Amino acid sequence: MALINEIKKYYTNIPIWVTDCLAPFYYMIPQKKRYGTVFESQLKKLEEVESYSKDQVQNLINKQLILTIKDAYENVPYYKNLFDKKNISISSIKEIKDIQKIPFLTKENLIDNKEELLSRHVDKSKLQYITTSGSTGNPVGFYVDEDSTMKEWAYTLYLWKRVGYRPDSSRLLLRGKTFWAQKNKSKNWQYDALRRELSCNIFDLNNDNLEDYCKAIEKYKPEFIHGYMSATVILCKYIESRPNKLKHQFKAVLAVSENVLDNQREYVEKILNTRVFSFYGHSERLVIAGECEYSTEYHIEPLYGYAEIIDEDGNSINDGSVGELVTTGFCNKGMPMLRYRTGDLASWSNKDDCKCGRPHLRLAKVHGRWKQDVLINSDNAPVSLTAINMHSDVFDKVIRYQFLQEVKGEVVMKILANRDFTNEDYSVILKELDEKTKGKIKYRIDLVDNIPLKPNGKYSIIDQRLKVSQF
Repeated sequence: MALINEIKKYYTNIPIWVTDCLAPFYYMIPQKKRYGTVFESQLKKLEEVESYSKDQVQNLINKQLILTIKDAYENVPYYKNLFDKKNISISSIKEIKDIQKIPFLTKENLIDNKEELLSRHVDKSKLQYITTSGSTGNPVGFYVDEDSTMKEWAYTLYLWKRVGYRPDSSRLLLRGKTFWAQKNKSKNWQYDALRRELSCNIFDLNNDNLEDYCKAIEKYKPEFIHGYMSATVILCKYIESRPNKLKHQFKAVLAVSENVLDNQREYVEKILNTRVFSFYGHSERLVIAGECEYSTEYHIEPLYGYAEIIDEDGNSINDGSVGELVTTGFCNKGMPMLRYRTGDLASWSNKDDCKCGRPHLRLAKVHGRWKQDVLINSDNAPVSLTAINMHSDVFDKVIRYQFLQEVKGEVVMKILANRDFTNEDYSVILKELDEKTKGKIKYRIDLVDNIPLKPNGKYSIIDQRLKVSQF
């Protein structure tokens, strides 16, 4: 058992002064002891696969896929019944293309068959139970292996290494998690020497708090920002308006959990003069992909899981068209999931081999949610966030915005603006929106005092009230 796993169980109840005192001794412990053998073993495998040829990676995926499907059929009641009912012979699954014989696993299937999806060879009491945040309106619960956390951390550090992150690097945390000083002292920020984290409350990003955060950043000098892109953008807007800007240079922004829009990336990189680095993963832990150090395309990690992209009819997409990401995980033996429909939109890269030399499958983009991050125009057609992504300088005066749709072809854009926002800016935004969607959506702009975050601190750019599946 990794030492870090044991500490995490009780961490938020330990006074910050205690953890600060323990910090020097903690970092004297070798990394292998801190993170455990599961972490070390996984990291070693990842580094080994990075040097594989394209054929070797393809063979690895093929082997892992067949083993996962065979194990699911032999040990998971849901798949035994499904294969037998659909007359799918396990011996007919010989290569990657054969996976298309297997029906998709939906979130509804997962909810209705949770116990039947557990492997008979795994002790349920040793599994971790996880629930999603419910961004689709229906939270989903499932089980993962007990060593899942440290495997996930090995993958995360491996991906972050592309922009210079190391296990002992320090971070500014802009996420929705409650920290000790916030929980026990009602403070909006704290520096944790044991974790080397400067945590800030993102639920109250007013100017007074943002100034305190900037002063703390200048004092503790965290190397990386790790958090939600929406919170990072607000911090950058404050830094831009600050007389002395920010007397600190970050090495990179590690963007997580929210879709990164092009205009957000460009703005943050301009203000902070550093790289925004994003990676794709989800709570179900079936696929993980990290941006390349040479581009913003995502390399899918072959040891973690296999990915497909499908159209609305369930047919495979092999070009650069946008479709739904479908995933099959290799790491979770306790609850194998085959061809799971994630609800996320993505597109394949149509470029030749990557400059970095990795032969992995690559995603050009992750576009958002299939049923949430779209608007419906007057022709009943969905319009994605990518299509309405705007680059106008007028958004430098916008703190946060959100599209609200309750009627097809009509959208209210809520804008939380700064004091420099003018009627001219209002008109420019309306004109750009109209051009983006070819006059097929009628827009209204409402200036508001607040756009609330979700309970977990995440922010939705589209508040979609329509049942998109009907269109």
